[in-house]
Amino acid sequence: MRVPLILLIGLFLSAANAGAGEVRGPYAKQLSPSDLAQIKAAVSKARGISHNLKKIEAVRPDKVAVQTATRSAVDEDTYYDFNAYKRSRTWTIDVSSIQVSIEKRDFRTHGPDIIR
Repeated sequence: MRVPLILLIGLFLSAANAGAGEVRGPYAKQLSPSDLAQIKAAVSKARGISHNLKKIEAVRPDKVAVQTATRSAVDEDTYYDFNAYKRSRTWTIDVSSIQVSIEKRDFRTHGPDIIR
């Protein structure tokens, strides 16, 4: 009984960690673990954006689209979408590409229905 329970717990934990920060897109397999670590470091050092990674999409071998998010109020989430580029073996954020969107949630229906 213990072995299947441990496997079940492991399955749930791996599924929970797979969503945030997972690389997607046509060039996802070309990004090395070092590239991913550099992208995450660039996001964590950036000013004026959330550091909570939601999505990384490899658009080209030297370009990724990144989305971060934060809960800005009880009924509001703020999303930051931007690009990061690899130049001279270093990943940097294109500050001019940062776009901010705010999504309000309607909790009267007891769910995260988004009002735009």
